[in-house]
Amino acid sequence: MENKIVYKNNSDEVSYLIEKDPNLIPLFNKTKEVVVHVSKDYYKSLVQTIISQQLSSKVAQVIMSRFEKLMEGDITPKHILNKDDEALKSIGLSRPKIKYLKSLAEHVINHDLKFEQFEQMSDQEIIDELVKVKGIGIWTAQMFLMFSMGREDVFSTLDLGLRNALKLLLNQPDMSHDDIEAYSMKWKPFRSIVSHYLWHIWDES
Repeated sequence: MENKIVYKNNSDEVSYLIEKDPNLIPLFNKTKEVVVHVSKDYYKSLVQTIISQQLSSKVAQVIMSRFEKLMEGDITPKHILNKDDEALKSIGLSRPKIKYLKSLAEHVINHDLKFEQFEQMSDQEIIDELVKVKGIGIWTAQMFLMFSMGREDVFSTLDLGLRNALKLLLNQPDMSHDDIEAYSMKWKPFRSIVSHYLWHIWDES
């Protein structure tokens, strides 16, 4: 259930962004396109996000692989709730993350998270629903909007990489969180596109 979104630097959206903010020209000149892989399996995406928190991508992949093997490929909410905590801990999951995974499972089983309605909900409504799950904060919810739902108008001032990349681009190292949030409003309704390009240029800088 994985789809691919390709953002190109010659698109109408990028032309709009450059018109709104000419400071973005070097950002888009550096990279012709950015490919984003989005997953529409919302539940599995959240499981992976919780497991990956505060881990490098390499370590997260190892733990996720162990997790799927332990669960014998069945990571349904019911199976997670029934799995012994010590068994989950044995594959490298911390006790807080085990609680987070089981909190997610409980929310899904109790129909507190209605994934089928997410497409009709606003970004803020989805964030408000997700943060009710223990272990899912605003940053995680924002990443979910971008990488699972492919929403186009998300910018996270909580993300260190985005903050540093924007400061680098604008040569303004002293920008505060509020400054950055206010500046990003120039890019509405395509803030996600700028986010993806900023991450890309930060990785390469």
